[in-house]
Amino acid sequence: MKQRINLYNFVASQSVWRQYSPFPQAAIGLLLVLLVLTLFAVMDKSKADTELQQLTAQRDQLEQQAEQLSAINNEALTTVLQQEVSALENQLAARQSTMKSITEEGAANDAGFSPFLEGMARQHFEGLWLTAIELVQGGDRMGLKGFAGAPELVPRYIGKLSNERVFAGTEFDVFSLERTDDNRALAFDVTAVVEAEK
Repeated sequence: MKQRINLYNFVASQSVWRQYSPFPQAAIGLLLVLLVLTLFAVMDKSKADTELQQLTAQRDQLEQQAEQLSAINNEALTTVLQQEVSALENQLAARQSTMKSITEEGAANDAGFSPFLEGMARQHFEGLWLTAIELVQGGDRMGLKGFAGAPELVPRYIGKLSNERVFAGTEFDVFSLERTDDNRALAFDVTAVVEAEK
């Protein structure tokens, strides 16, 4: 007995889905993988959006701080510049005052201070020495300070100075004489006003 099997009909009789049964399963698997990947992508995007918002807030805060620091720096710089301007104005005023003083004193004393110093140099006494000479207002006021070995030397020196032409008319109005701490010399201080023409 022989039996025939028709293979062609057998294959044709199977359903299309059975022929391609791995395809629907693969498609479903692929869809599941895509769904999971999409879910992770959405979660990552959400996390990235949160980080972006945080970074944007930090940037805004830093920009605000930078503006505040810039304003503070501008205020500090303005204050420093105002102080420098004030200091320079004070220096200018002091220099102008000095120039005015020099100009006024120079107009009062065209000859300078040399005649006064020459007159003092010509009158020399042993045991008397000057430590300070002050000529003010172009020589109209003067002060002498120094030391003397004996008290009589100071009045004699002043008397000899009045013989000098430059000191003619000079009136010595303040005179002080004190013994030094070591008792070796006398410290003197004399001021004068010059009234006559020099």
